[in-house]
Amino acid sequence: MKGGDILIECLKAQGVQHIFGMPGTQNIQIYDSLLRRGSDTISHYLVRHENAATLMADGYARSSGEVGVALTVPGPGASNASTGLLEAFTDCVPVLLITGQSDSNLYARDPSKMFHGLDQMRFFEPITKYCAIAGTIADIPIVVENAFQAMRTGRPGPTMLEFPMDVITGEDKVTIPNRVQRHFKEPAKADDIQSVIQQVEQASRPIILAGSAVVHSCAMNELRNLAEKLNVPVAVTRCAKGALNEGHPLALQNISGFQAKQAMQMADCTLAIGCRFTSIDTRNWSFEPPRPLIQIDEDPAEIGREYQCDLGIIGDLRSSLQVLTDQIEASKDDWDHVLPSIREEFATQSRLPILPELRRVLPEDAIVAVDVHSIGYASFTEFPVAHPQTFLYPCIGVTLGYAFPAAIGAKIANPDKPVVCFTGDGGFMMGVSELATAMMYGVNVVTIVVNDGALTAIKGSQQKGCDGRTIDTDLYNPDFIQFAKSFGAYATRVNDLVNFEGILKEALASNSPAVIEVPMQDKQDNLIDIIGWLQSEPLRKAKF
Repeated sequence: MKGGDILIECLKAQGVQHIFGMPGTQNIQIYDSLLRRGSDTISHYLVRHENAATLMADGYARSSGEVGVALTVPGPGASNASTGLLEAFTDCVPVLLITGQSDSNLYARDPSKMFHGLDQMRFFEPITKYCAIAGTIADIPIVVENAFQAMRTGRPGPTMLEFPMDVITGEDKVTIPNRVQRHFKEPAKADDIQSVIQQVEQASRPIILAGSAVVHSCAMNELRNLAEKLNVPVAVTRCAKGALNEGHPLALQNISGFQAKQAMQMADCTLAIGCRFTSIDTRNWSFEPPRPLIQIDEDPAEIGREYQCDLGIIGDLRSSLQVLTDQIEASKDDWDHVLPSIREEFATQSRLPILPELRRVLPEDAIVAVDVHSIGYASFTEFPVAHPQTFLYPCIGVTLGYAFPAAIGAKIANPDKPVVCFTGDGGFMMGVSELATAMMYGVNVVTIVVNDGALTAIKGSQQKGCDGRTIDTDLYNPDFIQFAKSFGAYATRVNDLVNFEGILKEALASNSPAVIEVPMQDKQDNLIDIIGWLQSEPLRKAKF
């Protein structure tokens, strides 16, 4: 078999069904193999910018739990795609980037003198779990298997593989590896479980902090069962939004939100399950978890890494939480008298536009990809979800322009579910060319664009931090409706927010890629006032 054919057969064996990318000189033979050997099982989606390829793959992976795959040329194609890998790296998402390369006999040359020159191993090694070059045809199944092993072991993360042209066009006989399965570790040791039980039972008001490893290890039910038996509230990190159904009476939503902060002040023990304690979740590590701090994780490197913990145990989260729940005594903690008052106080905030209507219209299994914009920030605490795979956000890398390509990838992974992109004008313009991709393949994503004519959060930050001075945060935008219609998309403008809910229903029923513009140029000050980190009070006082 030709090397390119081997690569495609290896991808098929790993369950790959969709690839996002763009053909170019050094990968045309990979594409030829995809056409000849993979067109029956693998669908390809042509992007208009390689950045979108890895962001679509990210949205595909987050919403499905499967590996998202992107294919580009090396050099500028790969560096364009690197932002998506960075986002996948910081948020622990299994995305594979494949690139071609010049013939291997040119590897001794200075990369800066090469066509599409880039030392990709040095470039990608810091932002991947695994990156490799297939130096021979026999290496192809090895590096593919290693990449999927990395993505399906422990915390997921991105990988990158490079294939020289002569390796792709050469021929050899190889064995195609079987699908790599995720292997779950053993539960924590019995003595360690008993130590956790002793610590928790000594506390009067323990609280659970759940991280994204709960999702990766499919331990959501076990988390809920433990919380219910202990009758303790659950706060989550950004990447774990929805790990506990946010309609549950014990759900506090985001760790940085008002409800979680209030509960933390009253707690006397933190059970941190699968948490990475990132800078955004901990406000640059100024957050102090209630002590004692107990950490449970599958990765020994995370125990005590950011915070010195009072007790740390290692084991498969799903089985460890099950054992812990079975053995711990049901709690009689008095959170029942505390949580209602916290929620009542939180509910006194003024109502935000769009988010309540969006939640009312969409079914529970609908997927929403949220970009980095003023109302989008509030979605962590004011847009409840039932499952993490229904809420997509660039949580740690915070890539502006993430939501639209990610929504396209999510819709391809979930064709029978409604998928909505909720973005601002700045973020939408960064990936708006992918309307061509959505139209070309009939990817029926509904995009809501808040058009306030500015990079509003940064403008507000400039005003606050620079004595009212601002620079280059006002935007010049196209007519979004005419722009979208020029592609053939359904497009309409919401001139009165009273009509938003009805327009959203129409767009969802249009059976077409759709763009809904919500003009808010006259509400910039209002939008700045609702941005959490610019508020002087813990709860929003300004009315929108």
